[in-house]
Amino acid sequence: MTEPAAEQRQTALTRIPGLALEVGLQTVGGREESLFRLVRRYEELHAEDGQTLKNAVSGGRPGDALSLAHSVKGAAGFLGLVQIQAVAAELEAALREGAIGAPLEAILARFDQENSLACGAIRAHLG
Repeated sequence: MTEPAAEQRQTALTRIPGLALEVGLQTVGGREESLFRLVRRYEELHAEDGQTLKNAVSGGRPGDALSLAHSVKGAAGFLGLVQIQAVAAELEAALREGAIGAPLEAILARFDQENSLACGAIRAHLG
């Protein structure tokens, strides 16, 4: 796939809900093409994380869920995906505190919603 021109990249990046473009660009030294590539890579690696987290929790593997929540929090924060980062941080804290039942399920649902929304937009606008 050929990379789009700079103006097209910026327009595409602004269409990703929850992406703080200035944060992501600062992380990559202002290199828009790098951010574009890394955000696409995020979608490739993390699009299914909502389900993976739910499976880990329901399967009695909260440690696996905690590790993934921590990893996603870091990756999302690095890229400027601030809404995903915030929910992942909330999920990480809840798992560390031993949350169970409806409160944990609500956070998992919010994570899945935010992540799915962003990853769908990444697929649609960044290809």
